Amino acid sequence: NKNPALEDINLGQGEWLHLSEQTRSSSLAESLIQPNFATYATRFLINYDDGVAQWWKDVKDQNSLLSSSDERNNLGKSFGSLTRSIQISLDHFCTGEASSTLDIQQKMEQLFNVFYESYVIQRDGTKNEEAGRHLGILFSILSVKYQPQNGMKNILHIKEQFTDKRDVSNTSESPDKISIAFTEELTNLLPSKYQSYYDPSSKSYNIQPEVPLYEIGIDNEFGQNAIATPFGPLSSIPLQRRQPNVSPGLYGLLGMSGAFACAVTHSLVIPFDVVKTRLQTDPERYSNIIEGTMSIAKNEGIQGFTLGGEATIAGYFWYGLSVYPSYTFSKWYLSHELLTPAYATAHAGAIALAAGAIAAVIASFGLTPLEACRIRTVAEPEIYRDIGLKGTLKVVAEEDATMGWKSLYAGLPSLMIRQVIFGSVKFLAFEKATEAFFITWPFLRDATVTTLGVTLVAGALSGALSSVVSQPADSVLTYVSKNKSGSFGFSSVTDMIEKEGAGSLFRGLGSRCIWASAIISGQFFLYDIFRTALGISNDDLSQVFEFAVNTIN
Repeated sequence: NKNPALEDINLGQGEWLHLSEQTRSSSLAESLIQPNFATYATRFLINYDDGVAQWWKDVKDQNSLLSSSDERNNLGKSFGSLTRSIQISLDHFCTGEASSTLDIQQKMEQLFNVFYESYVIQRDGTKNEEAGRHLGILFSILSVKYQPQNGMKNILHIKEQFTDKRDVSNTSESPDKISIAFTEELTNLLPSKYQSYYDPSSKSYNIQPEVPLYEIGIDNEFGQNAIATPFGPLSSIPLQRRQPNVSPGLYGLLGMSGAFACAVTHSLVIPFDVVKTRLQTDPERYSNIIEGTMSIAKNEGIQGFTLGGEATIAGYFWYGLSVYPSYTFSKWYLSHELLTPAYATAHAGAIALAAGAIAAVIASFGLTPLEACRIRTVAEPEIYRDIGLKGTLKVVAEEDATMGWKSLYAGLPSLMIRQVIFGSVKFLAFEKATEAFFITWPFLRDATVTTLGVTLVAGALSGALSSVVSQPADSVLTYVSKNKSGSFGFSSVTDMIEKEGAGSLFRGLGSRCIWASAIISGQFFLYDIFRTALGISNDDLSQVFEFAVNTIN
């Protein structure tokens, strides 16, 4: 039999909706459902609802290989987000058509009946008395004016049937121990000594022994804004997940977003790329990047700064077109098809590196011949500038009769190594940097401007780091292309070190770090803009959980 899903929640009809389709929302401050009620309701559902219980089991299994602190953080975040979804859904049920306190109280009576019929009354008609006790505790948490007085009478009647009568007012138990124990296990419910009782003097239902129902706002609980309660955290963000099925058409849109982002950003830094390449191909020619810039401007004019532009735009249009959808698909496939959820969660960083490497390999096959043409044009403009990209491709393909078109791929090993290192580190560093910013300053998520600002800064950091680790391969690629060695192996590495020294592997590192920081930050920035324009941003690909509470006549 198929395991129950979260959508099968007994309280109502659950569904995963795109964020843009979300029909229920409210701020934490505006919510009618109190945080203590919402968090205890989540615990109740984890214990008595098959769909919620299975979801929680899956979440625990998924995080089972993490360290105890990471597991606690992830479980707390999931619990808090589900609680927020429950709060929003119950809020909508109680206030959607209500216009007065009396209307809301009637809705609370209906909500109580839904809980009662769904979890206390069993399929064979018997009553789950323990579930009834917890339901009494749950609705005793509500403010007096919203407590379902009629329904609570039934719960108190159940309690008298299965519990020895006692004077609950004489019970004295320190409530502080409860909150400490509950922080260790988010599924615990209050033990049997806790009962709901009616207080005639206040005409309200209360819990005895007393539980400290505190609600403390926390700016950063489990990486997001939250409210802490004795029953667990309530997040400001409802439960979300990545869209499980991505269509080929959507991957195509990701590719087009990446293609335009990469083509635009690389075209903007062509002048800088020309200087960087000159420094690598002819280190004796210029002493530094400033001298190189001034020399090219003086001797070659504006045209000197556009050398290799055609190859650059074509190459990086292909790069963006292939690498972004390849990375997205590879990461999804590794996480959901090849590996178990627990392993994928515990090794998320390694999966990101592997997905980046796979994407870089795919991109390298189209980028290699175009990059070779770019380097030739920049290094020897007197030969290749006037014949253009097609002419340069033809010359390179024909210069070695024995290799033929394979000459275009002479730099494939070094370019692939460079791209694999650069691409995998780029994606991982960007994702980790973005995550760190949002965990440290959650409010940065709240506006498009601040989100794009994070994208720029994280992109710059990832670009600089990627440059450092991939610089040796970039230098070897330049050496192979400049010397027309036609080498299809790695002997060119030792050859370069023998002739130019080990330091040549890091020649031009400073300028390349500046170049990469600018290019990668712009790349991710434009990628996000194009994705948003095409309706495939992270928000568009995210789904939020909500449910419509059943109605009982």
